[in-house]
Amino acid sequence: MGVASDSEKTKSSLIQAAGELFANFGFNGVTARQITAKAGVSLGAIPYHFGSMEALYEEVLVAAVKISDEARPLFDQANAATPEESLRLAIQWMIKDYAAQKVAWPIKLIEREAVDPSASFRKVLKLSYLPEFEWLCGVVSRVTSLPKDNDAVRFGVITMHLLASTFMTHRRILQEFAPTVVKNVHEGDSFVEVLAKVTLDSVKRYVDGFPLPTSKKKKSTKKKPASK
Repeated sequence: MGVASDSEKTKSSLIQAAGELFANFGFNGVTARQITAKAGVSLGAIPYHFGSMEALYEEVLVAAVKISDEARPLFDQANAATPEESLRLAIQWMIKDYAAQKVAWPIKLIEREAVDPSASFRKVLKLSYLPEFEWLCGVVSRVTSLPKDNDAVRFGVITMHLLASTFMTHRRILQEFAPTVVKNVHEGDSFVEVLAKVTLDSVKRYVDGFPLPTSKKKKSTKKKPASK
């Protein structure tokens, strides 16, 4: 039991150390020796626990996008709530998850990958981000009565996610030119209501701005009766 615990601690230390270095210098700018030195473990710890640097990087990415334990209860509550309430809970879920970040490197690493996504990041996106995105689409779908895979629903989810993430991760920058807005967002519960309305409004505006093409009526294939 103690050995297993020590092993998990070593893996966690490597992930945290590698996360900070990868976030600052990128995958190609970091060596195994730098990671193990920062984690305070032997050089052989990476191949022993992860097999390779590439596998370690994927584990770091998984840790970066993992939903926090603090936010998880809101996920369960949203699944059991009414459509309108589930939307508000989903927004609270995102805000809670960003607020629970205790270190900066996950956000820095994701932003680095967003500029030039690696194959590893694309893989993690499909395994971790895509299920969350599809779940949010399901939430918005329930409120709007539009299909889950409708582009307007997806646009609404993108709008909701971008606004929530921007206010939570770029707070210090936003305070420089919109301090009152940032104060209201972080001190008032009404931000969730505003974001819910903006999300639904963006769905409507997408529908209005990009209407589905009307299907052309098929020409009749019936032959006219021959004239006598």
